[in-house]
Amino acid sequence: MKIVRTIAVLVLALTIAACRFPADPEGTTDEVEGAVLKVGELSELGEADQQAVALVAYNLSAEVRISRGDPHTLFNALEEGRLHLIAGALPMDTPFAKDVALTRPVGKLERDGDQVDQVLAVRQGENAFLIRVDRAIKGMQP
Repeated sequence: MKIVRTIAVLVLALTIAACRFPADPEGTTDEVEGAVLKVGELSELGEADQQAVALVAYNLSAEVRISRGDPHTLFNALEEGRLHLIAGALPMDTPFAKDVALTRPVGKLERDGDQVDQVLAVRQGENAFLIRVDRAIKGMQP
């Protein structure tokens, strides 16, 4: 019985060690770190977006490469991994929210007299990258 318990504990320990949570199934963090952060620009980057992108790039020791385009093209590129981040007056309640992961707020947007949280978008499922982005922008005041 003692041997069975020892084997069970060993198997459990090896299983836990094999799990990398959170993970980037597509390797976004490894791809960006020390290289290039590819940012999709929905609209001209305001101060909050510029600061957020700079903080993320600094945190990952990456250069920034910005691509401009219409929302559908940019979000498609993000989903396919051709972009790492989308910025540019992106509201928390974006219609694309179901297809991407959203960061903590980086600022506020004015819409119809109301204030809504402004966020960045990253590829869905790239949880380790999302955590790195969120940590980089943590000190920003929404």
